[in-house]
Amino acid sequence: MALTTKEIAWLDKFSRYWPGNFHFGTRLQELFGGATNEGTIEGTPVNAVNATGLLTLTDVVKDGETVTISNPAKTGTNVYEFLADVAQTKTVSTHKIVNIEPDTVKATGTLTLAVQPTVGDTLTIGANTYTFVAAGTAGAVGEVSVGDDLAGAKLALVGVINGTDGLNTSHPLVSASAFVGDVCTLTAFVGGTGGNGVSTVETFANVDNVFGAETLGSGADCSAADAITALVAAINAQDTQEVTAAPGEGTTVTLTADVAGIIGNDINTTSVLANGSFGAAKLSGGINGTVGSPSQLMIDADYVYVAIAANTISGKNWRRVSVGSAF
Repeated sequence: MALTTKEIAWLDKFSRYWPGNFHFGTRLQELFGGATNEGTIEGTPVNAVNATGLLTLTDVVKDGETVTISNPAKTGTNVYEFLADVAQTKTVSTHKIVNIEPDTVKATGTLTLAVQPTVGDTLTIGANTYTFVAAGTAGAVGEVSVGDDLAGAKLALVGVINGTDGLNTSHPLVSASAFVGDVCTLTAFVGGTGGNGVSTVETFANVDNVFGAETLGSGADCSAADAITALVAAINAQDTQEVTAAPGEGTTVTLTADVAGIIGNDINTTSVLANGSFGAAKLSGGINGTVGSPSQLMIDADYVYVAIAANTISGKNWRRVSVGSAF
């Protein structure tokens, strides 16, 4: 099959979309016109394919849950930890932060002090018990001065809970606001439903001094959609394992190996999530590309292929043109 001069010129013009000085029409004429073309190989080359993995979230994400990515070809492991407190307190120092604090609601509760407490009154928040003692005698951890009046008792209590009295340390689970009128608001440090379990118990002699409920309440966890946004941003900003993250369909995250080829199939993925998991323990689907030199030609029953640049096992430089039908 010989090409006309017009066809060769058209195909050579088409070649301008490929880098280099490759004249495709001229090469096809050599191939089909009988000219010597020892570089042409029968077969179907492939471009390299990047391995991928899919993480699916079925519901909310909680503080302290993790996603782990490990590439045997790289040093270390990336553990991404979802954190829902302002301080972003990690359980392990080497973990990478996934900040979901803005996407949660912190549990709260109220304490009403309408009357100056009496010596011996107590209140317990979580595991911490605070005992009111006579004015001027507070000297041990957990002791709260009844003050010279109700206002003094309120100031002393807030200082003890928040650890600003010079003796106590901050409560590990909650902070106390300044009293607004007779009401102090307790707020969990960590956003989410976990704060709803913080108990509040009192033994005030006066019934007008009382907690609003037996536990904090109204805490809400991070939604799957918000967790995906935060995780994708964290992975793409902090990755050292040669992966890229992107939101997938629905509430999923797609991980893609940065280097194409079967090497990406060795990347490990695990999670510790109450409402989510990876579809497999490793990325998959990575395929090595067909090695070819610049301008290398290959042909099969349907296409003529050309390497527009040197192609390695991780390369994607093969292009193709249909051989069409006889006429």
